[in-house]
Amino acid sequence: MKMEKRQIIVIADDFTGAAEIGGIGLRHGLKVAIEPEPILNNGADLMVIATDTRSMSPEEAAENIRSITSKIMGSNPFLVYKKVDSVLRGNVAAELEAQLDVMGLDRALVVAANPVFSRVIRNGRYFINEVPLHETSFSLDHLHPIMSNDVTEIVQAYGSRIVCSSKHTDPLPETGLIIGDVETNDDLHAWTTISGNRTLFAGASGFFNAILNNLDLPITQTIPNVSQFQERALFILGSAFPKDNALLEKMKQNGHFHSNMPASIFHSQETNEDEFQRWVEEVVSGIDRYKKAIVSSVHTNTNDTDIINRVKKNMARLVREVLSRTLVNEILIEGGSTTTEILNELRIKKLVPVQEISVGVIRMEIENSEGLYVTTKPGSYSWPPNVWKKDEIEKMNNSKQINLASYG
Repeated sequence: MKMEKRQIIVIADDFTGAAEIGGIGLRHGLKVAIEPEPILNNGADLMVIATDTRSMSPEEAAENIRSITSKIMGSNPFLVYKKVDSVLRGNVAAELEAQLDVMGLDRALVVAANPVFSRVIRNGRYFINEVPLHETSFSLDHLHPIMSNDVTEIVQAYGSRIVCSSKHTDPLPETGLIIGDVETNDDLHAWTTISGNRTLFAGASGFFNAILNNLDLPITQTIPNVSQFQERALFILGSAFPKDNALLEKMKQNGHFHSNMPASIFHSQETNEDEFQRWVEEVVSGIDRYKKAIVSSVHTNTNDTDIINRVKKNMARLVREVLSRTLVNEILIEGGSTTTEILNELRIKKLVPVQEISVGVIRMEIENSEGLYVTTKPGSYSWPPNVWKKDEIEKMNNSKQINLASYG
């Protein structure tokens, strides 16, 4: 199908998911903009709205999606896609139902699995590398622990419409939320041929990429030539996803300074200002001496229900104060909610993807801020070595384009 010269708009439930979608658009030659609020007629072929609804209550998330959807429908987009978490965490049903109501549609088709990453849904059951989803580390998620691999059970929470799982060969219901079985790449692409009449397409990045592959897209730009990774970099490991301590050690061995959030700040509900400023100075000194600094928040588990919110706010404030005291060229952030908090703290409203380093790891320019790049990745993805190993960075900088065709 040939795409008309109108925007594709994607509403994502966290920032790293939005960035991943932006990277796919970049791969397809589209001009991409990522924004927290829809700014219509911005000249982008693909506008990605980076919400933080995954970390909201179902009621707040639904209201946010209603407001955004109402704004974007006035621009008569060519396609509206709802990006959800690839393992269906968050307020999936509440957000989809809100969007269906505003758009006047009857059903949502949700294709979340991606066989490229060994993530499959078979007979309504989700498996990663053949391990049931609830037996993986996603069961440890602080905000949305996965306690079952039955996709209808996962999605049904906080929703009122009927949720069912289906194969693409099944007769599909005319209403409700349909969670698609996917075991192979052929399955993934078969779902793109389902009639879009009265249907909202939703899911993970793999399904969105398959949809773009099925369109006759007007290529408006080539992958831009970007400057090489600059030496003064700040890594923020803010995701609540379990940390790989071995990776932290390898990063330190590759010439990075490591600073862990002080326990007194991590556990305290009221920040000790002197302790916080000492932490800021430690990170500033680390960047000045080693050029690259990693900041983490690895501590023993706690029953404090507000800990995640405090950690991301402290991380965001740290970034702002570090940037005010020393030169930083690259900010690399793990975790969508942490990214949103940092961008809000820095008052950044628009980013333009310029480099898809690996799937889900996207480097972006900040509008009207020359020389500062932001790279993000989901907490459950791994950092590719080419963003933290010195020899790999040089190899990447000397390569004009990374081959991502196998991720289609």
